[in-house]
Parts: sequence; C-alpha cells; structure tokens
Amino acid sequence: MKPLRLAFKLLAAFLLLVVLLVGAGVVLVNTKAFQQRVLRQTTQMLSERLQTQVSIDSVDIRFMAQQLRLYGLHVADQQQRPLLTVRQAGVDVDISELLGIKFTIKDVELSGARALLLKPSKDSVSNFQFIIDAFKKQPKAKRDTTVAPRKRIQFDIHSVRLNDIQVTYNQLSLQLAQALIKGRKGKYQAQAQLQLATDNHKPRKNAGKPKRGFFDVGHLNVTCHFKAAIDATEKDTLRFNLSELQARDSITGIDIRNLQAQVRLAGKKLLLNNVQVQQKHTQLHIAHAAMQLPSKRDSIPLSFSTGPIAGTVYLQDISRAFAPVLSKFTLPLQLSCTMSGNQDVLSFRQVKVGTADKRLSIAATGDITNLKSKEKLTVLFHVNRMTAKSGIKERIISQFPVKRLMMAQLHNLGNISYVGSFRVIRKEERFWGTLGTAVGSLKFQFWLDERNKYVVGNASTRKLHFGKVMGMKDVGPLAAKADFKIDISKPRTAAMRRKLGGKLPIGAVNATIDDCSYKGVHVRNVAVIVNSNGAEATGDVIQRGNWRDISCSFSFTDTNQMHKLKVSRGRMKFHKMSDEAKQAKRERKEARKAERQAKREAKKAEKAAKKAEKSKKSRFCFFSANYLQLSNIFRIFAPI
Repeated sequence: MKPLRLAFKLLAAFLLLVVLLVGAGVVLVNTKAFQQRVLRQTTQMLSERLQTQVSIDSVDIRFMAQQLRLYGLHVADQQQRPLLTVRQAGVDVDISELLGIKFTIKDVELSGARALLLKPSKDSVSNFQFIIDAFKKQPKAKRDTTVAPRKRIQFDIHSVRLNDIQVTYNQLSLQLAQALIKGRKGKYQAQAQLQLATDNHKPRKNAGKPKRGFFDVGHLNVTCHFKAAIDATEKDTLRFNLSELQARDSITGIDIRNLQAQVRLAGKKLLLNNVQVQQKHTQLHIAHAAMQLPSKRDSIPLSFSTGPIAGTVYLQDISRAFAPVLSKFTLPLQLSCTMSGNQDVLSFRQVKVGTADKRLSIAATGDITNLKSKEKLTVLFHVNRMTAKSGIKERIISQFPVKRLMMAQLHNLGNISYVGSFRVIRKEERFWGTLGTAVGSLKFQFWLDERNKYVVGNASTRKLHFGKVMGMKDVGPLAAKADFKIDISKPRTAAMRRKLGGKLPIGAVNATIDDCSYKGVHVRNVAVIVNSNGAEATGDVIQRGNWRDISCSFSFTDTNQMHKLKVSRGRMKFHKMSDEAKQAKRERKEARKAERQAKREAKKAEKAAKKAEKSKKSRFCFFSANYLQLSNIFRIFAPI
C-alpha cells in the first residue's frame, strides 16, 4: 500500500505543479509588465522588418477570456508620413478546437482606422508597396512527396464589426461609418453604411457650363447603404445575394433608390442574375450578365455582356447628372436592349424605345468606341425604324425648355417615319437618313458644328406637298434640293434679337426647285435664295433661261402666317447664252436626234416583223388550200 500511496502523492504533487505553472503563466500573461515587454519586442521586430517607424500605445491580453485588444497602432511609410493608424482593434477567439486543426474567431472589431495610400503616377511606386514586399511569400521549396502534407488550420469567423474607418487613395476617399458581418461556417449576413468621396482640387467640369450635367468623377460624395447575404462555402467561389442597396449624391444627381442582384464570383468571372435597378421613377431589370475581370498576369482584358435589359425609363431621373435639358422630361419610355463591350467599346443591340400607347416606336443598334480617348470618343447609332404618330412629336418637344419654332409646320407633317443614322464625335453631331411624312418624303443630312455653333446641312425631295406644310394653298407638290446654314450661337442670336427682335431662325437657305406648281402653273429650274436675320426673312426666286432670267423678291416675318408673304414685281433680264448652256443645248439636241432615230429604227423593225408574220400566214393558207384539194380528189378516185 505504501508504494501506491506514494505514487498518488507524487501524481498529486505533479498536477499541483502544473496548475501552479499554468496559473503563474496566466497571471504573468495578464500582467501589464509582461504585456508591455511583449509589445516592445513586437514593435521592434516590425520596425526592423518594415524599415520604418511602428508604434503601439498599449495592448490588453486576457488569456482566460481569450481576448486581445490593441490600442493606438501607428505605422509610417518610408517618407515618414502617417500610413496607417488604428484607434482600437480587438479579437475574441476560441482555441478549444485548436487540436482539431480548427481556429474559431468569435469576434473581430476595428474602429478609428485611417489609411493614407499614395501613388502619384502610374510609373511610380506606391507608398505601401514596401509592406507587401516585406510579407511576400518566399518561393516554396520542393516538397518531399514521401511525407504526408500537413493539414491546414481551418478558420471560422463568427462576426466582424467595423466602425469609423477611412481609407484615402490619392484623390479617392472611402469612409465606412459602420459595418457588421455575422455568421459561421462560410455563410454570413452583412450590412454597412459608407461614403465615397473624390476631390481632384479642380473646378467642376460644369463650372460656367449650365448645359452640362453635374456628374464629375473628380467631385463625388456618394452615401451608400447596403444589405447582403454572403456564401463562401464553395471552393474558389463567392456568392452575394444583394437584397438592398441605396446610393445617393445630392450634388452630382446620383439617386439609386434600390438595387438588388444575385452575384457569383468564380475566379476571374463575375456573374449576375436578376438585377433590379430603381431610381425615383425609372425601373430596370437585367435578366443576367457576365463580366470577365482583367488580369495583367494572364493577359486577359476586361469584357462583359448582358442578357435582355428591360424597363420603364424617365429621362428626368438622369437630368441633373448628365443633361439638365431633360429636367422637365416626364414622358415615360419603354426600353429594351442588350449590351456588351470591353475597355474600349460599348455595343448596344436590339434597342427598342417607345411609349406605352405605341405612338412612338424606335428600333436601333449602336456602338460607343474609343472610350479611352476623349478626343476620339465616337457614338454611332443606326435607326432601323422610327415612327411617330400625330401628337407625340409636339409632346416630346414640350418636354424641352426650348423655343417652339415652326410648330404648326411640324403638325402639318402628320405621322412621320425615319430610317437613318447619327454619329457624335467631339464637338460635332451628324444626322442623315430618309424622313417619311404624310405630305411626302425627304432625304437629309445635317450636322451640328459645336465649335462654331452652326447647324449645316442639305435636303432633297422628289415630291413634297410644300404648300400643305407651310399653309400656302396655291403652292402644289415640289421636287427640290436645298443647302442650309442656321446660327445656333446663343450670344450671337441674343444680340441680334435685342437689336431687331423677331422669332425667325437666323441663317440662310439656297434651294433649287426642279419642279413645282403655283396656282396650277408648273415651273421648273427655279433657284430660291433665303436669308433671315431673325426678324425678317428676305429672298429671291429666279428662273434661269438660255436667253433670259425671270426673278422676283419676297419677304415674311412669321412662318405661321405665310399667307401674308410679300412678293415684289417680277423682273426679266436678257443675256447671252453661256458656253455651258450652249453645250447643254447641243447635248439635248443630240439626245433628241438620237431618240428620233431610235424611234424610226423601232418602227422599221416593227413593220418588218408584221410583214414577216403576214407572209407566214399566207404560206400557211396556200398549203392548207392545196391539202384540201388533194383530199377531195382522193375521195373521188378512191372507189375506182
């Protein structure tokens, strides 16, 4: 019994010693002196490794509670500028399953963090690159295949709390007011409030330009709130179910009331499904989309494509950000299209725009190219079909804060259709195509010269009821072509109107009328020249002949009262026939001669054909008569 009792005493003494040592260790770890010593050694090791100044005000280690708190972390960059400061950071862990190769982090807290990240230019080195280099993984040595690989520790994070975090990268500032991520085993619920701001220390791009929108990448102040479910249970795949997102910038005009989407990130591919976007009035739905994220290492460029995009669009919702002229555009438009592109091109296909009552209908395709070059940026769209029924034209124009000129003439066009294209290059917009109306069709081409502020173009028609358009009953259909140039400079036109008044467009028109009728009399080869100073339009009508020109002058002050057109007495001027006219006369004479010769040849050929036909018929009759006579003779002598 004595040996057994002695063994129990020794075991009890050993256990007591272990408890005393563990207790002493726990007490030692929890003492401020020990923690400060560990703190000094840690900061010294980090300073030596990073070759910069690193300091920590204090730490609080509670071994029994399995908690670690850090206060006042300061890290400077290699130019001794503040790179990172943290007011407080804490971690609560559970090491009970550490022997099972599992490490549970019950809570992570970070508050009062500030990071200043700088990279002055593309070719320069960022001020945080030295930290990446210091902790870069060294190339792994060849592993001994005969030895079984060690199992990796599995981490399970239950919650992450972030408060008052601010990260500045050059001109971009991201401020996270608060964020909370909760969950376990790879499935989490997240919500956050953050603010994204930029300031390039330059005037806004729309400064002194009232027609330009407030959107400016160099001046943003977006407040954002979102909620999402995160699933990281699959290997190399991350899933987000974004249930709520609001983003607003009151100055710029960004106002996303809600954004919902299902997102899956697999490697370098981002896949989206069932995307819902809602602004104040606009609602859009994107069935699905895919994006290939860029990779310099693998030489993979950025690219994306979408499925059908459909919804109701109110252009008023984007007016402040991009086009103040649309601030009163409250007409709802139905939109559907698909999109694709890369870092240099955006493509729009199967574009359909219209109103719910089908009074406006547009089908088009288009591309925006040279996205990287401000000078070469090009927008090109082809309108395959457009129809606008009577009434919708006036309603669309009423959505714009512009002077309503020649509205009566627009109404007289009736239903219109259009097939053509438009192209926008820096400081120039060009339109061309065929316009069909209830009173005739018109081919046109014009462009807006934004540098000199003019609308310049030309138009032609084979048959247009011009009298119906202008309210001039005596003028019949015309075939004509014309060149025009209209002044759209506000300073120039405003000065002219202050001086002369008036509501007419300011510009000039040079037209050639190939055929027209006036009070039942047809006229051809008529030149019309019109010049308008805004208050009065004056012009000349000239019919040129070989030996004489007949002309008259006219003037008017209101396009809605063309019946009050003032016409001067006609003039006639005789002149010698020009060389060009003589040559044209000779050519017409030769053409008429050739035409008469062709007619004679045709008549002669027709006469010969008739004669040949008649001869053929006579031969047939002769042989038919002889055949009958022979038949009768055969019948007579057959009995004999």
